[in-house]
Amino acid sequence: MKNFRITLVLAVALSGLNLIASSVNAESAHQPSTVVELFTSQGCSSCPPADKLLGELVQDEDVLGLSFAVTYWDYIGWKDTFGDAANNERQANYKNTFNSRYVYTPQMVIGGKSQLVGSDSSGVRALIAENAGQASRFPLTWSFNEDKLNVTLPSGEGEATIWLVDLNHSADVDISRGENSGKIITYHNIVRNIRSVGEWNGTAKTVELDLAEMRRSGRDGCALIIQKSGYGPILAALNVSL
Repeated sequence: MKNFRITLVLAVALSGLNLIASSVNAESAHQPSTVVELFTSQGCSSCPPADKLLGELVQDEDVLGLSFAVTYWDYIGWKDTFGDAANNERQANYKNTFNSRYVYTPQMVIGGKSQLVGSDSSGVRALIAENAGQASRFPLTWSFNEDKLNVTLPSGEGEATIWLVDLNHSADVDISRGENSGKIITYHNIVRNIRSVGEWNGTAKTVELDLAEMRRSGRDGCALIIQKSGYGPILAALNVSL
């Protein structure tokens, strides 16, 4: 009888651990209405208001906000802990798309179609309203299968790049040098990696994402962005929590 009780206790404990594991690895996804990209830097004194604004915007699930940390402010004395040359390259390509003379921070790009100073709250919100539905011009379908996520693009408007973005949803950074020295700033939907996972020519296509690899890298979210080739308008997006 004693051994039975021990076995029962172990079974209940293991069941509890399985429930906890399922809770930890519970995934969800939804298609937002628009995508907001913030190009920012921990070394830029004008950026904290824009970082704060992005934190407010991402509370709305219709907005997929992405924080791209650039590196060209690092020379001032503080190396951005999230900075990545790939983010610089993406911003430079937008510069060409918008025929701008230079890149700057904080910059927000809305729907891949419009850009403005990232701390301009009223202007940003107006552009979000103007671009509502831009990231859901066609429906994506998806399914989770263990540590894989399969996302299907229907047939439709093609000639687009499929971008996969690895994210950390939130992090506080204690900045000890540079223009923001002494500040603790919270960053939201921090882009840790962005790369193309293929092109879409308008025929139905399924993309498989390895969620286990992202978790091993310490990521707690990702996003899929379907963007008109040449850094044009964003046609659809998927926001994923891991």
